[in-house]
Amino acid sequence: MESRIRTVIEAVSNTYGDDFFNSITLALHEVINADHTFIAVLDPKKSTSRTIALVSKGEIANNFEYTLKDTPCADVADNSVCYYRGGVCELFPQDKLLKEMNIDAYIGSPLYDSKQRTIGIIVSLYEKSLENEQDVLTLFKVFSGRIAAELERKNYEDELENTILSRTLELSQTVDKLKNAQKQLVESDKMAALGGLVAGISHEVNTPLGIAITTHSIIAEKHKKLLEKVAKKSLSIKNMNDYCESVSRALNMQEDNLFRAKRLIENFKQTAVDQHHLEIDTINIKNYYKKLITTLNSILRTKNVTLTITGDDDINIATYPGIHAQILTNLITNSVRHGFNNKENNRIVIDISKKHDTVEINYHDNGIGLSEEVKKHIFDPFFTTARQDGGVGLGMSIIYNLITQTLKGDILIDNIDTGAGFTYHFTTST
Repeated sequence: MESRIRTVIEAVSNTYGDDFFNSITLALHEVINADHTFIAVLDPKKSTSRTIALVSKGEIANNFEYTLKDTPCADVADNSVCYYRGGVCELFPQDKLLKEMNIDAYIGSPLYDSKQRTIGIIVSLYEKSLENEQDVLTLFKVFSGRIAAELERKNYEDELENTILSRTLELSQTVDKLKNAQKQLVESDKMAALGGLVAGISHEVNTPLGIAITTHSIIAEKHKKLLEKVAKKSLSIKNMNDYCESVSRALNMQEDNLFRAKRLIENFKQTAVDQHHLEIDTINIKNYYKKLITTLNSILRTKNVTLTITGDDDINIATYPGIHAQILTNLITNSVRHGFNNKENNRIVIDISKKHDTVEINYHDNGIGLSEEVKKHIFDPFFTTARQDGGVGLGMSIIYNLITQTLKGDILIDNIDTGAGFTYHFTTST
C-alpha cells in the first residue's frame, strides 16, 4: 500500500488544474488495476455528472456528461461511499452505460469541499468481479481530500475568471456606448476639444478603476498563496475558508467600483446627448426666472445667498424653457459651490434686458471671483477646481453648449472687480 501511495504522489508532484486531474486519475487507475477510472463534477440542478478526467484501459479518454438517475453514481453523489464487487449491471438495469461497457464491479467515493458539501465523485469500474475493494477505497480516501481541494480551487478560479470577464465585457460595452456618444458630439459640433473631454473622463474613471485593479491584485496574491499551500500539501479547511472570505470581499469591492465607473460614463453620455427633444413655449422670461428661483432655494440656503432679479417686466419670448432652467440652475450651483466662502452677505444679481430682438442676461455674484487660468478653461468640458470635493466639471460646458447651439446665442465672461460675472445673449426668435 505504501509503495502505491508513493507512486501516486510522485505522479502528481507540482501539477495543477487539468494536468493534476489527468495525472492522478492515470496514477490511481494504474495502482488499482481498474478498467476505467474517472473524476467527475456534479450539477445538482440538472442531476447530472460531467467527467473532468477519464482513463479507459490505461489511456486518457474524452470526457462526457451523463445523468445520475438510476446509476450507482447517484448514491455516491448523495454523500455515500459505494462499492459493488460484482453484478452491478443487474443491480442497476436502467444504467445502459454500464451494460455497454460490460462493467461487473463498481467503486465510487464522494469529494467534499471545505464546507463538507459533495462537489464531485471519483469512480473506478471493473469488467470482472473485485476482491480488493478495501485497498481501492483506502487509496480513494487518502487522495480524495487532495482531489477535492484542487477541484474547489479550480472552481473558484473559474468563477473569478468568469466574473472578471463579465465585468470587463460590461465595461467594454459601456466604453463602446461612450464612443458612439462622442461620435454624435462631433457630428453635431457640440464640443470641439475632444482631447480635453477624453482627459476628463479618464481622470474621473481612474479612481474606481484603480480600486478595481487593486482588488484584483489582492485576489491574485490570495490565489498565489493558496497554490503554495496546495503545492506544499498543507492546505487546511481554515486556509480555504480564509481564501473564500477574502476573495468574496475583494469581488464585492471590485464590483462596486466597476459599476461606479460604468455609471460615471453613462452619466456623461446622458449630459452629452442633444437637447432637440425640448419643446418651444412662449414665456415671460423674468417671471419664469422668478418661478425657477423658488425651486433653488435649498441650494441658496446652504451659503445664505440672497438672489435678486432686476430688469424689464414685459419680455415675452418664444424659447425653450427647459434650456433656461438648466442654464440658471448650473450658474447658481456653480456660484454656491465655488464662489462663496463667506457665511454672510453672499449675493447674486440677475438683470434682464432687451435690445431690439436680442435678450441680454447679466449674471453677477460677489464671490471670490475667477482667476485668469480659470477664465481660460471655464467652458472646457471636465475642467473643475473642486475635483477633490466631487466636482466633475460639466456645468459651465453644458451652459456654453446650450446657449450657443440651442439658443443660438453667445456667453461672455465679464471683467468685474468683485466676484464672477457672465453675460449671455439670445434672440427672441429661437
